[in-house]
Amino acid sequence: MRAEQQTRPYHQILKSLTICATVAASLIFNSPALMAADEATEADQSTPSTSMFSPVRKSVESIQNLFTDVKQYLGIRYRFGGDSPSGFDCSGFVSYMFNKTLDVKLPHSSQEMATMGEKVSRSELKPGDLVLFKNGKNRINHVGIFVGNDTFVHSSLSKGITRDTLNESYYDKRFATGVRILDVQDSRQPDDLNSLIESVIDENSAS
Repeated sequence: MRAEQQTRPYHQILKSLTICATVAASLIFNSPALMAADEATEADQSTPSTSMFSPVRKSVESIQNLFTDVKQYLGIRYRFGGDSPSGFDCSGFVSYMFNKTLDVKLPHSSQEMATMGEKVSRSELKPGDLVLFKNGKNRINHVGIFVGNDTFVHSSLSKGITRDTLNESYYDKRFATGVRILDVQDSRQPDDLNSLIESVIDENSAS
């Protein structure tokens, strides 16, 4: 009788602990506040319009304007969640440039950018395309703007707004995909755009 009385409280305690654990797990995995915090790792995310899932028609001059503006921001420091000239993270820089120069609104999220526009392979990249990179878990976690000549501009954690090449081993093995946001009407690439691209690359190399 005494053994049965001792066992019964133990079962009651175990049952109470099980209920508490179930409630706690439910709160952890379904809490809107926690899910929102997880989604906010790239701050001020915006929701793209449905029309943004197709490339936007722009002229060659628009690409020229983009890279002319990009030159002004080379060297600006990296800032987590940043989306202004006081500091940019990778997606903040891309979304800022596209909105300011091209009036094209992109989300502040490299993962969302990867779902937009038209997917292009590395060999098909054109100036103005987005280049996206993945981490060791195959999760998209970085984005830049392709310039040409295997070069892209981006916000680097260590160097701020800078240029790097896809051939560098770090980026070569992490390249995930290209995304074409801009449908450039003139397929020809004029000499002045080529000169502008070279100036973006050379100016950053000298800095």
